[in-house]
Amino acid sequence: MLALLLALEPTALLLPTPMSGRRAVGASSSPSRSSRVTALDRRQAVTSAAAAAAAAATLGVSTAAIADGRPKVVVFGGSGYVGAYASRLLLGKGAQVVSVSRKTPAEQADKVKAILGAPLAGVEYVQLDASTGDLSGVLGGAAAVISCIGIAPGGANMRDGNGLVNVKIAAASKLAAVPKFVYLGLASELASSPIKFVFGDYVKGKAEAEAAVGKDYPSALVLKPGIIAGGPPGEVRPPGPPGMAPVAVEDVARAAVAGALGNAAGTVDGNTAIAAAAAK
Repeated sequence: MLALLLALEPTALLLPTPMSGRRAVGASSSPSRSSRVTALDRRQAVTSAAAAAAAAATLGVSTAAIADGRPKVVVFGGSGYVGAYASRLLLGKGAQVVSVSRKTPAEQADKVKAILGAPLAGVEYVQLDASTGDLSGVLGGAAAVISCIGIAPGGANMRDGNGLVNVKIAAASKLAAVPKFVYLGLASELASSPIKFVFGDYVKGKAEAEAAVGKDYPSALVLKPGIIAGGPPGEVRPPGPPGMAPVAVEDVARAAVAGALGNAAGTVDGNTAIAAAAAK
């Protein structure tokens, strides 16, 4: 309805001013040019609004979320490894992308450039600490959320940095009526490996986040990768268990984008399953 009202607003400015009294002698009885333009604009506005409503129904979102024809997707950790690739894919599919990070917009843009090898124009970078900040503003009107936020194994505050912050993001997204949610968890194969003894808080935090997302978003897409190939320039990550083949970051990003755009849901557990989902 909001999209329809916005689309009709210019039409109201074209409505002819009512004539007072009788029509002037010699005035034509045929419709005026202004009236014809108004009728045309009305039809165009209704057609545009109908198209927006159809797109909204396809994605399962409110019409307001794609009022300009571009669904808004908020990527928490959008300047990170998976987030950067997901943001680029989303832009290519016509989405409006908002990247949220504790880094400044300039720092986020520089990091994304380093990861992708080229600047990524069109992303709105927002500096916000998701663990302590008010998320309602950035989530307003969003069609989907992708949360890539987490502390790497061996980092400080691994439990809350993977668990509590994502619990908050899921709850805030639900409160803001964001219909689609994608979360990057941890492969069961990896969670049950010796990593649970070395990085126990990391595994516990991921499990807490997955449980919260499942509770708030029964139709969410939860991707559970093991080892992701490569990493941001200059960042060293611990190796995975012997015999575990890494999954390409592009595959993880592609699967996440499918969930954000309403083309996938459920739990995709493990690198092989994620690669298969990305190939669909």
